[in-house]
Amino acid sequence: MHRRHWIVAAALVVYPAGVVPAPAHAADPPPFALNVDFSDAATAPAPGYVRDSGGAYTAARGYGWIDLGEGTPADLTGNGRNRNPAAGQSDPRLATLMHAQLPAGSAGVHTPGAWEAAVPNGVYTVTVAVGDAGTAVDSVHWANVEDQNAIAGFRPTAAVKFATATRTVRVTDGKLTLSPAGGVNTKFGYIDIASVAGSGAFPSVRTSSPPNGATGVSLTTSVVEDLVLPNGGVAASTLTASTVTLTRLSTGAPVPATTITSGGGDVINLSPTGPLAANTAYRFTVTSGVTDVTGAPFLPYSIVFTTGAGGTPGGPVAFDKTVGVATGASFTTVVKGPDGRLYAGTLDGYLHRFPINADGTLGPATVIGTVRANATALGLPGAPARTVIGMAFDPASTASAPILWVTDNYEYVGPLDVPDWSGRIGKLTGPDLGTYTPVVTGLPRSVKDHETNSLAFGPDGALYLTQGANNAMGAADATWGNRPERLLSAAVLRLDRAKLPATLPLDVQTYDPYAAGAPLTLYATGVRNAFDLVWHRNGHLYTPTNGSAAGGNTPATPATLPASCARRGYTGPAVPALTSVPTAETDYVFDVKPGRYYGHPNPVRCEWVLAGGNPTSGVDPFQVPAYPAGTAPDPNLDLAGIYDAGLHASANGAIEYRGGALDGKLLVVRYSDGQDIETFDVAADGTLSGRTTGITGLTGFSQPLDVTQDLVTGNLYVTELGAGRITLLKPRP
Repeated sequence: MHRRHWIVAAALVVYPAGVVPAPAHAADPPPFALNVDFSDAATAPAPGYVRDSGGAYTAARGYGWIDLGEGTPADLTGNGRNRNPAAGQSDPRLATLMHAQLPAGSAGVHTPGAWEAAVPNGVYTVTVAVGDAGTAVDSVHWANVEDQNAIAGFRPTAAVKFATATRTVRVTDGKLTLSPAGGVNTKFGYIDIASVAGSGAFPSVRTSSPPNGATGVSLTTSVVEDLVLPNGGVAASTLTASTVTLTRLSTGAPVPATTITSGGGDVINLSPTGPLAANTAYRFTVTSGVTDVTGAPFLPYSIVFTTGAGGTPGGPVAFDKTVGVATGASFTTVVKGPDGRLYAGTLDGYLHRFPINADGTLGPATVIGTVRANATALGLPGAPARTVIGMAFDPASTASAPILWVTDNYEYVGPLDVPDWSGRIGKLTGPDLGTYTPVVTGLPRSVKDHETNSLAFGPDGALYLTQGANNAMGAADATWGNRPERLLSAAVLRLDRAKLPATLPLDVQTYDPYAAGAPLTLYATGVRNAFDLVWHRNGHLYTPTNGSAAGGNTPATPATLPASCARRGYTGPAVPALTSVPTAETDYVFDVKPGRYYGHPNPVRCEWVLAGGNPTSGVDPFQVPAYPAGTAPDPNLDLAGIYDAGLHASANGAIEYRGGALDGKLLVVRYSDGQDIETFDVAADGTLSGRTTGITGLTGFSQPLDVTQDLVTGNLYVTELGAGRITLLKPRP
């Protein structure tokens, strides 16, 4: 544990370790400092400190004690102690203490208490000391400051009586809280509080999942941090094993893990490479070595959580994993062809075709560069690279004459410079799929990795595809290059191939999907960033969809609704714009129905309300608390068809599993939180239930993106983008 001792004089402003002071920010509160020496009522405080001897919190004094459970003012006078002169402690701050969790039978007040100070909202460095200069060594000291942990499980000895730690915390409710939660007979010695100048310019953690102090955490959890990003996304190159860590609390041993961000650079995700130990405490830390894309360092952050007992989710179902049956490429998507071979697309536009061996492993690949060659021939921006996401074999395909439909996109490599209208749908035919026919061009595109995604043929013979959103929450924002939504973005689209014009491609940049006879139409809207599509045997269409991290903007209904609202009969609700929404959306699985809305606003389509709005003062399904209570959801929202796939899951590839113990279940790949495959039970009426994670063999991937099943063997193939490989999963008998 890193500890640093600060002695803070009145009105002195300090900076967190490793953070270079930023220029004063317009939103900074006035400089603030408070140093408190916890003691009995008779002892004078240390120089430069005020005394706290257990008085209840009052607004007039600006600090004091509250009940640990209820948060109401609580008088703990009588819990203070002074161990000198017997202890001979030279530091007067450590000679005295306050029992926050006084054991029954001791003289004093036994109600466990937390301590609060009124402070202007802003960022503060806080140093806290725990311990006892006397002979008692029976405590297990914990100190939590706001949403972070400073000291966890400190057990004093005769030689080491004290622990001190500094944390940098953000206060948003006007009160800074010091809590002993988790401890046994915690004793506070002193606390130093000082505001951080220029804090508005520093990126930082907004919220954590799991939160500080969480217990019963899954053994296959990821730790995901939602971020405050005043200057742009996190710099992925700074997410290293030394800047973002998970350690076992009792030993400090590091946990092997992969650390990533999202395509938007708006989260930090640490995923252990194997299950955590049961009933064990872990510390997660972000250091100032993490920066945003401008080089500004993150405010340090640290929490502690404890795992649960574990178990065997999914019962006896298990898969055996063969890692890396194919390697050496950034595989994005995978599907088995009618010729019995496995096809995989890549981030830079290649197709790899593999023979499948009898044991499920893959033979040498034939690498097909048709998409890249066509992009070069047409002089497309970014050529020859093109990211292939969607792959679907035409129902007319045969083993000897496969026909492969693909989506391909400008490859996003980091800068916010991806050209709009750069998505395509194409058809590959001929020997070795050597002929590329552009079918649809001019599909919208975000400045980053929201693009034209997956394809699936429906039972009606039409081709369905997912088209990503251009921004976070429906209105333009800086993180997504201030690009607005387009008429065809954030939607599931339907392509009726029988209505395509004789001359291809169909350019849809200025296209009207509402026109009579339009071949490409809006099947469902408000689908933010859906990677995959699954037509289940029950006749329902499911699409896992990425919700937004916090910090996005939403549109407001204008005073006069545009004429376009007439085509959908929209008359309300009227909603205000939201800026920098402080809460993240969860990720979803949608049971997609034609003509319905799924929560991502698009003003071009007269869709204004994010997710479930905030219709009542209570807790509403998929609510957005930043909206005023009474904000109704869009009248076309299909609330019954929206299911929770997990916060920051990055729910991507999906299949309906056929055969065996998982028959009929929906399998969904989680690229981010968990880096695993979760399952859902699927009812005949379309209802999803029983979301399950942690199934043996379906965890421990490196940024998994897509999955497909070999229906002959039941084997699964998973693309792991983070490791540049395809992994084989074989069901146990």
